[in-house]
Amino acid sequence: MKVDVMALVRLRQRPHEVLRALDMPLHAAVRRALDFSQFLVPRQSAEERTEFRQSGDGPPQPPLADTGFIDGPLYNLTDGISATWTAGYEHPAAGAVHEGFHWGPQIFNPPPQFLKKAFRKTRGATRKDVAQTLARFLAQHFPSR
Repeated sequence: MKVDVMALVRLRQRPHEVLRALDMPLHAAVRRALDFSQFLVPRQSAEERTEFRQSGDGPPQPPLADTGFIDGPLYNLTDGISATWTAGYEHPAAGAVHEGFHWGPQIFNPPPQFLKKAFRKTRGATRKDVAQTLARFLAQHFPSR
């Protein structure tokens, strides 16, 4: 793999601007992954939802597929430079389910779950989007002499 060290140095000179430029492709990546995961999320039938309400196990919960969320950006400028966007489901049946795209060292290692497959499908497109965004940023802020 060929690495342009000067390009990396230039990007690290303006971390706030670079991370803001990466917001669009990273948000698009988690949005795509959440959309893909909607096809993989377990669904309850109308009968199962009625049985749950009648059993008195607590207040009725919205369907799992309706509790999807996107969170971000979370910027880290102290231990390396990184931006994190996360997508997941806020539902008791989902447990601690979340996955995200992260530029920089990993913050956590998510457990395998139904979002993992959706994120795997979006990684190639996201890498291309991030590479194009960084190239555009370098061309705008550091024109060749």
